[in-house]
Amino acid sequence: MPDPASLQNDTPPLRAGDNCWRKSHVARGGILLSTRDYFLAFRRAVLRAESEILILAWDISQQVELIREDELDDGYPRELADFLFAVLGDKPGLSIRILLWDYSVLYLTEREWLPFSRWRNPGHPRLHLVTDDAIDPGASHHQKLVVIDGALAFCGGIDLSLWRWDSGRHLPDDSRRSNSRQDHYQPYHDLQLVLTGPVVGDLRELAAMRWKRAGAGELPGVTEPADPPAWPEGVGVAFEDEPVALALTFSRYRNHEPSRHIERLHLEIIEATRQCLYIENQYLSSHAIVAALAKRLGEADGPEVVLVLTRKAGWAEEKTLGILRDRLIEILEQADEHGRFSCCFPHAEDDQGNESQIYVHAKLLIADDRMLLTGSANLSNRSMKVDSELDLAFLHDEPQDFIRTLRTGLLAMHFGVDRETIERETADAGSLGSAIIALRRKGGNRLRVLRGGCNSRLERKLADTHLLDPDEPIGPAHHLREALRDRRELNHRARAVPSLRTWLKVGAWVTALVAVGLAISRLWSTHVDRERVVALLEPIRDSPLALPLLTLVVTLAGIVGLPLNLFIIASAVTFGPWTAFGCGLFGAMIAAAISFAIGHHFGKPLARRVAGEKLESLATTMADRGIGSVAILRVLPIAPFGIMNLVAGISGLRFSVFMIGSAIGLVPGIAAVTFATGRFLEAIRNPSPTAWLVFSLTLAAIAGTALWLRRKIR
Repeated sequence: MPDPASLQNDTPPLRAGDNCWRKSHVARGGILLSTRDYFLAFRRAVLRAESEILILAWDISQQVELIREDELDDGYPRELADFLFAVLGDKPGLSIRILLWDYSVLYLTEREWLPFSRWRNPGHPRLHLVTDDAIDPGASHHQKLVVIDGALAFCGGIDLSLWRWDSGRHLPDDSRRSNSRQDHYQPYHDLQLVLTGPVVGDLRELAAMRWKRAGAGELPGVTEPADPPAWPEGVGVAFEDEPVALALTFSRYRNHEPSRHIERLHLEIIEATRQCLYIENQYLSSHAIVAALAKRLGEADGPEVVLVLTRKAGWAEEKTLGILRDRLIEILEQADEHGRFSCCFPHAEDDQGNESQIYVHAKLLIADDRMLLTGSANLSNRSMKVDSELDLAFLHDEPQDFIRTLRTGLLAMHFGVDRETIERETADAGSLGSAIIALRRKGGNRLRVLRGGCNSRLERKLADTHLLDPDEPIGPAHHLREALRDRRELNHRARAVPSLRTWLKVGAWVTALVAVGLAISRLWSTHVDRERVVALLEPIRDSPLALPLLTLVVTLAGIVGLPLNLFIIASAVTFGPWTAFGCGLFGAMIAAAISFAIGHHFGKPLARRVAGEKLESLATTMADRGIGSVAILRVLPIAPFGIMNLVAGISGLRFSVFMIGSAIGLVPGIAAVTFATGRFLEAIRNPSPTAWLVFSLTLAAIAGTALWLRRKIR
């Protein structure tokens, strides 16, 4: 390992706004090497909280058990939501705020449905959960952060979610490693930092920025405790009085400029490394990172590079990021002219013959035992340029004891030996890669060789593109914005004129949008009118299932966004006003509930990007509405029925308030439509001055009431 005398003082200088967001300071810091240790520390810190618990998450689960068996007996429930609600009940001055990525539909089967979870049903008045979609399509909010009372922070790669818990032993057949449904899963490796000092205030400021950007307003201030924050019981202090830098990744979003600190810092640390790079990561798919590593491996006096990666992820990941990983490992193997490259995956085994790969979720880079970079960012194009990420950087000119202890502790965990054994073997072997080979021979194959290589020429060519791991957000809005950005900014780019590929992307998206718009317009004009709807309803009028079928038709019309009043009018013509009123109201309420759920779960990443700021403005207006306000918004034709339902789901409006207000508002509207239709049909069947006068007065009364209500709420 590195000799301090051989190292040059070439540590990358930290430049706020370039390779980091902000420079800060840690009073005390701890390093938790397993999710078990983190869950225990988090639980103990929550029990000491007085005013605020702030959580930023990629995922969170109400059912995750923070403790297993008899690890801790504090008298509180084991599952996260029940635990937090119990703590809120005992601490009247405490509030909890959770900012959760409003995830893509791709993760539907992996996430709990929020309206049916304890977070919102029934919820708690002092627990505020906000879903955050303030990011471009195809990107995710991947930062994992907990701040308690503005004085203690947990930061790293671990979410408070299912499929995470594991002890540092990573036993292949640990019965405690299961989720709430008793589904057993493979060993899981990750780490988390515990921090106090000024850095906590900076991390809370980052959370406040995210909170506001998500549309939740200003984050309320928090009063720092007069006494120093209580350090979590059972957590060792790994370092004190330590400078730190906060590095971010954000893609461009509306008026927010992109941040690429994490990628720059990785590249600069790789360039500055002289002896050894030790890297643990879930993925290896960043072309830029691999190019930098390959360059150093090709140098005669370059550093050795040791990678610890996940061997095999899920089926979908293996067909995308797995292909990239294998190809990029192959590139590094080809660049390794001097025999300094090692690529491994951790493997668990026990005396009973049980074995399993260990899923690596850690994100860590250690250079020369003097530079440490860890947090939420994977070695992927997405983490470097697309998703939101948070890494902490500790950079020094000379090796540091806490960084060396961390590296030896990780290797000791992987091989199931003590730190002294790792240090002795490394000293005897002369290099980390040689020590790993020696430890394999002596202590079993716990850190196995991971080879590269693609199965076909097609896979190799595909991996050499960015298609499997995009380095820019995906979506029409992004490509249009990039192509049509202000001309002055374009002039400052390296390429003043967008490439042909960019214009082809823009043209394809515009053509697709125009085609969809024309198709919908043609559908409405040629297939959806009163006569056609009446023709649709006529065959079911005499069916014994007429009423359920009519209700189903109205429900489907309300969900897909067809004009609801048109179907109610046609129902009145076909079935009569009373039947139309009953089935129309019932079908509309079912459609409203379903569309609300769609808007709540999928509306933010989809509907907002279609309707833009107008939809956001309407969502903000609805968020704090009561039953009366929702009823008035239902009566007034300020937006199509389907859009109102989606917006209500997006806005965070309580489901019960939405449904009661909708029922109150829909009753007079549907009654007016059916009554007016009935009066019109009567005037047609039995024409007389009185019949036409009643019809005219009915229309005037409806129009006058709507106009009066519109003026009242201005």
